[in-house]
Amino acid sequence: MIATGCGLLVATLWWRVTRRRSAGFAIVAVLAVVGGSEALAQDVPLPPAVEPAIEIPSATAGAFRGLGPAEPLWTSYALSEALFWQRDNQAFNRPLAVTVGDGATVLATNDLRFPVAAGVRTFYGQRSPEDGGWEVGYFGVYGQTATNIQGTTPPNFIQLPNPLGGNLTEDGEFVTAKYSSLLNSAEVNLFATDSEWFTDPSGWDTLDWLAGFRYVGVEEDAVLATDCCEMDGQYLTVPYRARTRNNMFGAQLGVRGRRAWERWAVEGWAKGALMGVAQEQIQDPLFDYTGFQQRPALSRSGGEVGFVGDLTMSAVYRINQVWGVRAGYSLLWLDGLALAPDQFDFSTNAGAGTRLVNSSGIFYHGANLGLEARW
Repeated sequence: MIATGCGLLVATLWWRVTRRRSAGFAIVAVLAVVGGSEALAQDVPLPPAVEPAIEIPSATAGAFRGLGPAEPLWTSYALSEALFWQRDNQAFNRPLAVTVGDGATVLATNDLRFPVAAGVRTFYGQRSPEDGGWEVGYFGVYGQTATNIQGTTPPNFIQLPNPLGGNLTEDGEFVTAKYSSLLNSAEVNLFATDSEWFTDPSGWDTLDWLAGFRYVGVEEDAVLATDCCEMDGQYLTVPYRARTRNNMFGAQLGVRGRRAWERWAVEGWAKGALMGVAQEQIQDPLFDYTGFQQRPALSRSGGEVGFVGDLTMSAVYRINQVWGVRAGYSLLWLDGLALAPDQFDFSTNAGAGTRLVNSSGIFYHGANLGLEARW
């Protein structure tokens, strides 16, 4: 009896120490203590040992804070990137300057090529690792300017296309085309999240399904300046200027995926938005080389259905538990725009300069480099 009592006490203490283990271990301990009796000395099949449960960390905790218990609180993230984007116009290719007499093209719309322009992109959002979250974002591309100068040597001369060109200048020797543009975009998104743990190498796959609202603004300014009528080494400059404004509003859908392991992550998104576009074209008063006004100031407003497609792929290197460096490549397509060079009207008919040409597009592509934070 004493031996049996001592054995039960030891078994009880052992059960308290290992209380987190399964009931199968407790049964084994009791059988081992009272195993002196012949009734329990026979071979009795033991239940299999149950491994303790492994806690899998949340996507945010696993990817950015190391392995640990899932955190039920909302987490925040932010990114800021410098953009270095090239631009290709989908404007109507037509002559902007010709030689006097034979009308040969010396400058066309497609000759206005933009160099790489700089911009900035920033996002801030909050997420629940198991459910989803929200985010706001902005990007802009600034300093987009294309310039092209064409000239001739007398007795050859240059002008804008007829019939307007012959009315504006006489003996033109140079035409300077300058085309500038400004792009701004803002968006608000809600998203639902699917996350999955992978083991080789260990990390997280995260997939966000996005829905939201997007605004895109495109403002443009184009000038054709003809230098003519040289007198005492001085040229008289005759400008023709057209400007446009495009305000795009619409609903956006998209998907964003991210794979994070150790200090690395790759992230990409694809977004599409069907947009309503409010547009306006404005033309400055047009004077010829004598100072006579050929046209007053003109403008025309209208609308169009547009589209925005947004693709980005980035690699991320995590510096510490919060900060990471991002680098990648982006593609952006805008359709249904009124571009400034398309508004040049070289006719002299009634209503000339009042048309709104609004079915062109812009394709942007280039690198992005910046920082992100997750906390």
